[in-house]
Amino acid sequence: MTQKSKGGSKQTKIILAAVIIIAVAVAAVLVVLSSQSSLSEQAVDYSQIPQSRTEDGAFILGDPAAPITIVAFEDFLCGHCQSYKSTVDKLINQYVSKGMARFEYRFTPVVDPAYSRLTAQLAECADTLRPGAFWNAHDRLYELASARRFNDNSARAFADQINMSYTDLLECTAEATQVDIDTQFATQLQVRGTPTVFFRLGDGVPQPSPFSNQPNIEQLGALIEQFS
Repeated sequence: MTQKSKGGSKQTKIILAAVIIIAVAVAAVLVVLSSQSSLSEQAVDYSQIPQSRTEDGAFILGDPAAPITIVAFEDFLCGHCQSYKSTVDKLINQYVSKGMARFEYRFTPVVDPAYSRLTAQLAECADTLRPGAFWNAHDRLYELASARRFNDNSARAFADQINMSYTDLLECTAEATQVDIDTQFATQLQVRGTPTVFFRLGDGVPQPSPFSNQPNIEQLGALIEQFS
């Protein structure tokens, strides 16, 4: 009786272990699939969306005929801006890519006097050296800044990721002044922090968001659909 009991106990343990292993494997697969699904929902294909710049040089994404432009004043090094990027990605996928709105990005360095400015210049220079590269550069800078404290090594990593010469990028930054234009523009509009969202109808003057400085995607959608 004792021997049989031990055997049954051993068999039960094996079955339980197998069940646990299968459960862990299934959970891992579900996590991967969920992650892939989330990424696919957020990924933006900029090649399929018109790109342009305003008369004063700000970078714009979207159909020029769209009735409304969402204007964002942001700093790549700003933690709140990094978090808000998921909302921006939804905005681009759900509304900008469909021609219902445009998205205008304004450099507003507030976090670090040196590196906030440098990241803005690197983004501008990426587009200067390779026209059309701004929005992918924009994404890479947010990824690098959110992963670690931005420094000279981060700037080199950025150059490697977008397959550009670090030396050429640095030389270009000496003449990259869009950050100054955007900063002055933000001051005129009394922007006091980042991210701050305004909206513009046609070629009109940007107006503050009727919601918070950081409207969620539902609020942005309601604003866009009001003028579509």
